[in-house]
Amino acid sequence: MVFKPKISGSCDYCILNLLHQVLMQTDKNNSAFSQWQQILTQFKQVFEHLGVIIVTPQGQVQFMTQRGEKLLLQYFSPYDPHSCPKSLQHWLHNQISLLTSKQKVCYSCFPLHIEQAGKQLLVGLICELIGQKYLLLLEEQELPSFSISSLELLGLTQREAEVLFWVANDKSNASIARLLDCSKGTVRKHLEHIHRKLGVQTRTAAVVVALEKLGLLKGSFVAMSS
Repeated sequence: MVFKPKISGSCDYCILNLLHQVLMQTDKNNSAFSQWQQILTQFKQVFEHLGVIIVTPQGQVQFMTQRGEKLLLQYFSPYDPHSCPKSLQHWLHNQISLLTSKQKVCYSCFPLHIEQAGKQLLVGLICELIGQKYLLLLEEQELPSFSISSLELLGLTQREAEVLFWVANDKSNASIARLLDCSKGTVRKHLEHIHRKLGVQTRTAAVVVALEKLGLLKGSFVAMSS
């Protein structure tokens, strides 16, 4: 599905001005013109699928894609469609203040994180002004979870991930062997591989490192046996 953003004439100019200088430098022959037309079309199609908001330094909304509007409604409901929600305005003003301070010449903006129902919204700020306006990029992501599939992303095999998952759920080697229909010796061998891959020496340390790598240490987790 392609979203059709509500673009006014002035905001349309702000967006397309991103490519204006490049387009002006291209050759005027038909081949080059056709090529850049295709690039421009692709650029606009991608742009329409993004959660994008163009705001003034005061937080007034000048332009918003439908995806951006949907995410604002989902994470900040209710909100005024003509201005950023209060919490988003506070973050924006803080980022702008850091950007403009002399001590923060090389400041890199950190995205705003908002968690909700197993997902998180990331709001990023494009540091360079576009016609005295700022560009906000909104992206929704699934929150990381402590699961067998997520443990495999750390470089563990499926069986190693299964073993570590049950270790985190306070299962003994004998219990894990019964759950996975294998011997206790096989479980110990998998644990050796897990320890080596994660650079640890104990079961507890393996789970802690896995939680750190998945960004889950701030959450609660099941008590672990040593």
